[in-house]
Amino acid sequence: MLSKKNKNMNPILNLRILFTTIGAILILSIISIASVKGQMNNTVYFMDRIPQSSLFNPAVQPHYTSYVGLPLLSSINMNMGLNFASYNDIIFQDPNSDSLITFLHPSADIDDFIGNLQNRNQIGQDMHINLLRVGVRYQDMFFTFSVSEKISGRTSLPKDLFILGLKGNDEFLDKKADLSGFGADLNYYREFALGASYPVNENLTVGGSAKLLFGKMNFSLANPDISFHTDPETYHLHMHSNFTANASMPFKLEHDEEGNIDGIISNFDDEGYNAGDFIFNTGNVGFAADLGATYKITDPVPMTLYASIADLGFINWNRDVFNISMEGSYIFEGIDFNEMLDNDDDYFERLTDTISDAFVISDTQNSYNRGIGPKVYLGGTYKLNPMVNFGLLSRSHFGKGHFSQSVTLSANTNVTNWLTTTLSYSFMNNAFNNLGLGMGIRGGPVQFYILSDNLNSAFMPHKTRNVNIWFGMNLVFGYRAEQE
Repeated sequence: MLSKKNKNMNPILNLRILFTTIGAILILSIISIASVKGQMNNTVYFMDRIPQSSLFNPAVQPHYTSYVGLPLLSSINMNMGLNFASYNDIIFQDPNSDSLITFLHPSADIDDFIGNLQNRNQIGQDMHINLLRVGVRYQDMFFTFSVSEKISGRTSLPKDLFILGLKGNDEFLDKKADLSGFGADLNYYREFALGASYPVNENLTVGGSAKLLFGKMNFSLANPDISFHTDPETYHLHMHSNFTANASMPFKLEHDEEGNIDGIISNFDDEGYNAGDFIFNTGNVGFAADLGATYKITDPVPMTLYASIADLGFINWNRDVFNISMEGSYIFEGIDFNEMLDNDDDYFERLTDTISDAFVISDTQNSYNRGIGPKVYLGGTYKLNPMVNFGLLSRSHFGKGHFSQSVTLSANTNVTNWLTTTLSYSFMNNAFNNLGLGMGIRGGPVQFYILSDNLNSAFMPHKTRNVNIWFGMNLVFGYRAEQE
């Protein structure tokens, strides 16, 4: 058996190959971000002439007596971003040549890349499509109804995971590589929402929205107990794992004769199961609510304060459910090269079996609850004149195993009754280079709007961490100038 004195032969299992593969996957993710559009919701918040602004504060009343969002076209928005690197941090010019290289190249400074990492490095994607949306005013109240498809995904990668893969286990002599920050969350559900807003008095308006949710697909792994550390005397690698992953998907686990997981098959392979069974599945029921308020101040300065919470709720996942748990510890003492070189074809198979036997993997079919990730908005606008106001907005997103914060400054104009514009500047995904723009144009009853929190993604995609766009069309009726 190799010992500490034979360090050059690397007796400890080095995970560099595995994490190089993870690095390649991250590179592909960054490349895809450069070509995907998305939306973070901030720029639209104070654009009250666009009915979709009430999606994030149900107290906001549109400037119309009624509106109809064109089916499938009233609201299409997507977002993809990450909080630890831009394209330029992953792929860049070789300092010694004209070639493009990645952070994994020998000429790259790995320490620079690691120095930019967060303790929890997050990659997120969101997509939201309104299938139907209508709004109507009755006396002082405004009512809305919508049907939406919502998809979101989050991956959290701890900093120690990168260090372990990029620099090896020598970085963790007599200390633990903590991988508990690793997590993943995928959510796809259909939302039916009924909302109402009411002016309590001339200053205060309150609103709320009740939502019935039908989950289609979910995968959740958050805060697992996974760690590695290297003994400084023996160089033995101590490995520990204890986690449970939950899933509700149109798949089934296959088992061998001993009851061990042997594979995974799609429900679509079953006779009688079709796309309609998945699309119109109502077996995973959930509930959520949006709450909001606005308060107008005229003295000493003309201001409006905003506060809201969106997507406060959960889904009970109990159809097509499976749970996979892994628990155990193992001390890897190295590779016996003498035994391996003796043409022992079964050596690595026995080694793999020994490691596998140290970890108990089991699966169940238990239902579970998951929140859908509430967002809290706090902000206000200062009214410079009837056409211009300036806004400040804070957005906090709480999810299973992750948290994100953004702050947006905006200048909002209502030049005429058919044109509204917003220019925004945001701190989001730990980056300050987010310049946004929003515009709504109305011709007769047809209103078209388009906005983005980050125009930089179109002009400097190599320096952006967030790429997004949101657009849609409404039919609006009965413009109300008195709400200005």
